Amino acid sequence: MDLYILKIGGSACTEKAKNVCEAKTGVIRQIAREIKAAQAEKEFKLILVHGAGPFGHKLVSDYGINNGVRTGRQVEGFVRTHNSMLALNKIFLDIFSEEGLNAVSIPPLACIVQSGKKIRRFDYSLVKKLLGVSIIPVLHGDMVFDDRLGASVVSGDAIIPFLAKKLGAKKVFFGTDVAGVFTADPKRHPGAKLIKEIHPRNIGVILRKVSGSSAVDVTGGMKGKLLEMKSILRGIDAFVFDATKNGNVLNLLLGKPVTGTKITF
Repeated sequence: MDLYILKIGGSACTEKAKNVCEAKTGVIRQIAREIKAAQAEKEFKLILVHGAGPFGHKLVSDYGINNGVRTGRQVEGFVRTHNSMLALNKIFLDIFSEEGLNAVSIPPLACIVQSGKKIRRFDYSLVKKLLGVSIIPVLHGDMVFDDRLGASVVSGDAIIPFLAKKLGAKKVFFGTDVAGVFTADPKRHPGAKLIKEIHPRNIGVILRKVSGSSAVDVTGGMKGKLLEMKSILRGIDAFVFDATKNGNVLNLLLGKPVTGTKITF
């Protein structure tokens, strides 16, 4: 049975542009219904990873904990950021349950240790067990312990390629609030062009064109995502698309065409 990994970015599931801790519950519910509809038509395994938006990035920035946790105030920021992410995660789980999906949360703090902001140890055994009984594991960006820095941010964009490689995912879908990767931020530059495909021959040029997030994003926005994928995601197709557009998640899970950017490394 094919395994898909679906990322719902912070821009798609939170009010990231406004920098307020508010979830886009309508979008989350729409996505849940489309996953349920896809399950009714075909069998597949699914891991869902959601971004942080202001629930994580704002607190990390406010407490100055992107490069380590050492002081008492930074420990407070560590705790507040983790608990904030659990609050966003609960919104996902509650809506998924209401829409008839079997989903269970796996907080990265409980299973990941980093070293210098890079994943060093990842006990993903529970992810495998849940997939084995047709339950959707739901992970997210989080604060985790770090051998060198005390604690650090682990991004969903680092979790995804790790799991994709270890578990042999067939496809990885990155849902944002725009229709793929563009030559510039399409919200600020109406003339920005959609890049339909990214591969080893054009990645260098594209990395020079794309920018980080226009909102507070301690993980580097789209540029950070591409760098993570380039370093780890080899031999697994990835696709960046607009998760807020009705029908996109359903069509991708069913193998139907959707506007976006195909990424192959």
